Amino acid sequence: MGTAPLLTPESRQRFANAVASLDQRYTADAAIMVDENQDATVRGWLDEAGTLPWASGGVTPDEWFFITTLYGEMTLDGQRTHIRTFFPQWVRSTRGDMRAVTPEMAHAWKLRSGWMKSRLSRMAQILVERQISLADYVQHLRQLEGGATPENAMPALDAIVADHRASGWKTLSVFVRDCVGGNCFPIDSRVARELDRRGLPVDERQLVGLSLAIGRNPRQIARLFFAAGE
Repeated sequence: MGTAPLLTPESRQRFANAVASLDQRYTADAAIMVDENQDATVRGWLDEAGTLPWASGGVTPDEWFFITTLYGEMTLDGQRTHIRTFFPQWVRSTRGDMRAVTPEMAHAWKLRSGWMKSRLSRMAQILVERQISLADYVQHLRQLEGGATPENAMPALDAIVADHRASGWKTLSVFVRDCVGGNCFPIDSRVARELDRRGLPVDERQLVGLSLAIGRNPRQIARLFFAAGE
């Protein structure tokens, strides 16, 4: 996906100023920005119109992958409706196991974008070929992330993008952010709009580098920019 970005003192200061501004703006919402609360946050958001058939009290890796794949380029209400429509069908068809997804099964789902079907099928193929569960795969990504360095700051995201042979990886980045807990900075139209407004690069690797350079968690900062861009 790329090499370590060259960060200038000016870019670090501009980024630090933007983050400080967003920290102040979202002080009351700080709890929902942290990694540990993402299961509760996504379930609260999706269950507003009724509880979905979750497998447990949290969100499993399989559920996270299905949900994040269906985000796409939609409004928040559109994303929620889309996920709530197909999540129960996915559970009925697979019992919540991503390995059970087949191309034929995915083809029958009238998802918003065709690439979503391919992404789900490809994840199943990876797991079946390696004879592992999605929980095992997430653990593998976390182990890779444990070896992150300034020169290789996003090993988990780089690995899943390579596994999926993905030319676009926003939803994979969201999966790494909210399930894996790896370095990433998902950029959708809302985040890009806020970055542009503040004169910051619309480049995930640079943003991860800037976050780490100021000693902050890039996942949490990405959530701040997402909230600001709504």
